[in-house]
Amino acid sequence: MAYFLGNWRFWAGVAVSVATLALLVLLVDRRELWDALRTANYLYLAPAIVLYFVGQWFRALRWQYLLSPIARISAKRLYPVIIIGYLANNVLPARIGELVRAVYLAQREREVSVPASIATLSVERLYDGLTLLALGAVAAPILLAAGLFSEASLAYQSTAIVLMAGVVVSFVAALAILTALACSRRTVNWLLALTGILPVRFRQLAADVVVGFVEGLGSLNSPWKHAILFVSSLPIWLAEAGVYLIVAYSFNLDAYFASFWFLTLAILLVTVTSNLITAIPASIGGIGAFEVVAQQTLVGLAVGAATAASYSVAVHLLALWLPVNLVGVALLLWNHVSLRGLTTLPDPESDSGPPGKDNANQVGNARVAQDD
Repeated sequence: MAYFLGNWRFWAGVAVSVATLALLVLLVDRRELWDALRTANYLYLAPAIVLYFVGQWFRALRWQYLLSPIARISAKRLYPVIIIGYLANNVLPARIGELVRAVYLAQREREVSVPASIATLSVERLYDGLTLLALGAVAAPILLAAGLFSEASLAYQSTAIVLMAGVVVSFVAALAILTALACSRRTVNWLLALTGILPVRFRQLAADVVVGFVEGLGSLNSPWKHAILFVSSLPIWLAEAGVYLIVAYSFNLDAYFASFWFLTLAILLVTVTSNLITAIPASIGGIGAFEVVAQQTLVGLAVGAATAASYSVAVHLLALWLPVNLVGVALLLWNHVSLRGLTTLPDPESDSGPPGKDNANQVGNARVAQDD
């Protein structure tokens, strides 16, 4: 832990979290905020936390599919890797939990390389974003047509639309690039050729990274596989939205909406906005940014500022952040694994040896040619 406490990125993330939480507190009446936190019914947290871990099981099933072109690994074996990865993302800077997941999986499953694992996680994150955007595209127009944003200013609505459009373009562009890598032999060969400009001692490693990364994109080489990934992403995010919805009853958010369905759509939109903002690795575990965006989304839907702030803090820290961290620590101890050790890439020379450059090209060609 001393290693991370000496890391300036860690402290920069802590500073961002503290600053944004302070901003949240300044935006609301502190007495009302305290009263909302004090009078909430926290019994709702129990089923919400159970549903959260159910959602992580769906995530393990999707990762199993993403890894299937490389190796057959059961969701049961992937589940603890996911939990430990989330722990790392929650307590370490710059979303380093993705690296932790990749390294830990490579340690547990020798047939999966770190670059291949990182590729599958890149696809996972892209489909997380695209699924959230799809859910937002359902919820936002209905709420807008129903007049629930009537109290939001025109500047508020215009800014939200511009930001959403930018996010959509970014995710679609990234998905197009990864799909091109998965399907185009020419693109892979071009990347491998680029390794020739590197110093001789780095060329082999760079070629192996390219080959391993492309291998991990095997789930993107057909439209049918894209459809499967999207469908398999829906239960993950619907389960997480269910967590938000259950906790909403802890703070009586249903009193602000005319029906259960409007409440559900509002909470779905909060799920979308709060998770998209945490994709930016500016704070530790998304703390601060999550709360501010979730609270502002609810305020735009005419929920009281203090109630929205107390709900945002509770759903993030008590339902999403703390439980997975506790289980993650327990898994680290049970498996005798060091979190610091998982943040270090393995030495490629410690393995049986990477394939030669010719083999790398053959593997890359075979990978992109698969299922053509």
